[in-house]
Amino acid sequence: MKLLEAMPKNRPLNTDEKEIIGKLLLELAVELDLHYEDEDMFALAPSFNLIKEGCSLLEKLGHNVHPDVYKILARYNKARQ
Repeated sequence: MKLLEAMPKNRPLNTDEKEIIGKLLLELAVELDLHYEDEDMFALAPSFNLIKEGCSLLEKLGHNVHPDVYKILARYNKARQ
């Protein structure tokens, strides 16, 4: 299930919830970045797809994503080329 589909229909996310999602995205991205070499990134596609969905969700809600998340996504994209 995509994150956007899982959002409650009856209320928007509040600022604290958006902040928590942003922190979780950063934490996951940093852990993957620290523990995997570029040649192993192919196996992480599901995790990075979830990070991308989370970024899209926060952007759609007008919340900034930590710049390091985008740097790590760029590393993943480069490793997959």
